[in-house]
Amino acid sequence: MSFIQPWGNEYFPNHRLWRSELLSHQRLGVEEIILQWTLWGNELIMEVKPPIWLEAAVMGAHQSGTKMWFGLRYDPSFIAKLRAEGQPYLDRRLEETRKLANALKAQMQYVAEPSEIFAGWYIPDEIDGRLLLDSDLRELITQYTTQTRDVLQEVLPGPVAISGYTDLKSEPQKLADYWNSLMAASSMDLLLLQDGLGAKLMEPYSSRSLQRAISQAFQLQDHTVIPVVEIFEIDPRTVDFKTIPTTMNTMKSRLKNARFSDEQPVALFSLSSHILRFDNKHSRDMAEFLTGNAKACEDTYGPNSIR
Repeated sequence: MSFIQPWGNEYFPNHRLWRSELLSHQRLGVEEIILQWTLWGNELIMEVKPPIWLEAAVMGAHQSGTKMWFGLRYDPSFIAKLRAEGQPYLDRRLEETRKLANALKAQMQYVAEPSEIFAGWYIPDEIDGRLLLDSDLRELITQYTTQTRDVLQEVLPGPVAISGYTDLKSEPQKLADYWNSLMAASSMDLLLLQDGLGAKLMEPYSSRSLQRAISQAFQLQDHTVIPVVEIFEIDPRTVDFKTIPTTMNTMKSRLKNARFSDEQPVALFSLSSHILRFDNKHSRDMAEFLTGNAKACEDTYGPNSIR
């Protein structure tokens, strides 16, 4: 799996460009795309109109045979509004989510049967581990994820994913228990857990300890966890948070850090930004490695069996 962030005009309303982009992901071994969001911004809208590139994205997915997880709204002020307003803010989010999900379903149906394109829903609000330690906020988040999943299942049934991250290095078991409880209470299907290494939130040992604790906690449950391996570094030349591709050896060490068996799936953050749209030695090395890995796996295990 890998993420696509459709910033501004980065993705033009041209289905041929989307098809090319998605086929490029497939050549690197990606089986499913997570469209990180459909709407971005802190101003909720009641008259929901999908962005102009969405039709091209859906057509490109259909033509390339790509399954997508459809992200909803990403609100950069989510945590601040959650603390300040609580349930009234979440109620407005749910109303918008219902309208957006219906619009996304209609767009899929315009092109093909949704099952040909639709992998699942993705809630873009990234849950900071510290929020889970606050009992009041944890209750609100549980209500929000539960109600959001109910809304999405009414519109188009399918698995629902959410993502999380943390910089807490000392409480892996407590966080694993809280994540397990949240996922169970809200009937969420998939947790995409960021490793925090590229963003410098975690160190390899603490990241692996958290990934292992959550993986073990989820073993007897219906929900699952997929580690999100960050294949970037913070660019030291910039004041703001800008990223550049990491080295191939670092990527391989992070993959090893996040996987506990050959069957452990992973998500990469992200091929689009740090390989396909970046041209330096590191991005080229990683692209060559991933292409060779995908080809070797297909030769050994058959199609759709990336190891």
